[in-house]
Amino acid sequence: MTHTNDSDYMSLHQPLDSYKAIYKDLHNKHVNDKLDSLVLESKIDIQANKSTVKDIRLNEKNRDNLAKTIRNNRSLRSFLIFLIVVLVGVIIYAIYQLTLAPNTLSYILIPTSILLSILFIFLISKKINPKIRILVKDKEAIIKKLEGLFKEAWTQMQPLNDLFYEGMSQELFQKTVPLIKMDQMFDSKRLDYLVNKFGLDDLNVLDRSTLYVQSGEIKGNPFYIAEDLVHKMGTKTYSGSITITYTSTSRVNGRTITTTHTQVLTASVNKPYPLYTEQSYLVYGNEAAPDLMFSRIDSDAEHMSEKQIDKHVNKTIKKLEKKSRKSVNQGTNYTVFGNSEFEVLFGATNRNHEVQFRLLFTPLAQTELLKLMKETTLGFGDDFDFIKHKKINIIVPEHLATIKLDMSPSYYTSYDFEDIKKKFVDYQNAYFRHIYFAFAPVLAIPLYQQTVTQEYLYKDLYSSYVSFFEHEHVVNSMDINKFRHEESATRNILKTKVVRSSDHKDVVQVTAYGYKSVPRVDYVSRLGRDGRTHVIPIPWNEYIPVDKQTNVEINVTPEDKPLTPRQRVEEMVERLRTNNMTPKDMFIIKNFAARVLNPEKNDKIKTNERK
Repeated sequence: MTHTNDSDYMSLHQPLDSYKAIYKDLHNKHVNDKLDSLVLESKIDIQANKSTVKDIRLNEKNRDNLAKTIRNNRSLRSFLIFLIVVLVGVIIYAIYQLTLAPNTLSYILIPTSILLSILFIFLISKKINPKIRILVKDKEAIIKKLEGLFKEAWTQMQPLNDLFYEGMSQELFQKTVPLIKMDQMFDSKRLDYLVNKFGLDDLNVLDRSTLYVQSGEIKGNPFYIAEDLVHKMGTKTYSGSITITYTSTSRVNGRTITTTHTQVLTASVNKPYPLYTEQSYLVYGNEAAPDLMFSRIDSDAEHMSEKQIDKHVNKTIKKLEKKSRKSVNQGTNYTVFGNSEFEVLFGATNRNHEVQFRLLFTPLAQTELLKLMKETTLGFGDDFDFIKHKKINIIVPEHLATIKLDMSPSYYTSYDFEDIKKKFVDYQNAYFRHIYFAFAPVLAIPLYQQTVTQEYLYKDLYSSYVSFFEHEHVVNSMDINKFRHEESATRNILKTKVVRSSDHKDVVQVTAYGYKSVPRVDYVSRLGRDGRTHVIPIPWNEYIPVDKQTNVEINVTPEDKPLTPRQRVEEMVERLRTNNMTPKDMFIIKNFAARVLNPEKNDKIKTNERK
């Protein structure tokens, strides 16, 4: 297993084995150590809290038992009332029978029903109702006691709850795997580096908005993990129907018979409909194999047995060998790998540079990638798409969309220490696993970690402190109602444009793109069995683009101080106070504090669709 303890030069070429042997348990230790340090700092009394929670659970049990007893008594009371009503009915019926003719049964039923009714009324009024009142009173007393216990428990845990802050997951991740360094923020320098050094395309397009972003580097090679809201225009099928009635005549046994028929006529139309999806991915820049381009989609190898994989490989490799021979005849350079299993499962048959492909995917890289792709317990198997465009690598793992990447510190808070501990430890370990295995496909390629990027000359001045990714991340974390057009009936794509930047403040114009929904009706003709043409109305909604512009001021904590994320937030809050701004006027997220300046609604409805 290739790794060293030196955090600056550590290499990690066997991600699956390293996770199993080292990082899984190491990270769990770091998580528990972190929680222990927070407990120590908060000076909470865990035993006192456990005692309070024990009292809460005992009283909750008593409350639930009382509630059950109350329900049972009320059910009994309702049943007795039902029986009284039945007995009154019996008495009335018996009296009626006596008016018709004397009979023994009526003489028995009347006094018996009266006695039973009196008995049931007595039980309800003297036994059941008083018991219910006592039980309700006891339940209310327990509820009041529980309110006090909950308040006490929350007070006990408040010092610890106040210590959770954004950025803890990234801190812990980097502590466990120092090779992967996490940025405090995705600043303009990092974006400039990715664009001008590694050729990252301009992703600031109208139909994609950043919900979350975390940038960083691996041995000087930049990366960012993002979750985007992606919009595209699709179609939706709308249906309508009418029921027609008609008659037909026929002769039966010499008689004319008229029959009424009904028929349901249906029709449908397809209309443009805005679609929104969330996509999580990793972008990694590296100068290794700088001309190589390819793409591959996941093979789902983790869902196959070894026998099924062998069968799939044997079947597919024949087609690829035929493609390789055809490639030679056509003068292209596709050549099948000697490792048939890797060639089939990894795919990437559209690669453009065989030499650089082989330099990148050495036998060790092939072995480690196959391990990742077939593993079903520790990791996530082959759930990732891999796109390489020269110096830019894009990994799209399905599992990255199954975890909330920007968990709020409030998630961990609770009145119960054991609940806090479980949520904190479980989430931090899950976050580590999801992020680690998002990086695993690039970590499995030794050449990437062996390639150290040359020095890059940054600009002296940038138009903003942080990249548009962070701007979008911040405004998407705010209340969408501050930005959306009042007539927007869909989700909104938020895009930002820098207005000005100074004094560690980026002022950006936020444009919220959404759609207004306007009811329409189409009419479609259909021929019925009656031989006539009928018009079917089909209600549908037309989605017309609308937008609204809002200016937002984003305060950025300076990065030139060696502060933890929590210290940065505290310093920023203090700086806001000195500027006569209170935290309640701001939206605070990680290293940023944002506020809306001047919302301006654009009432003009655009008639052209966004491409």
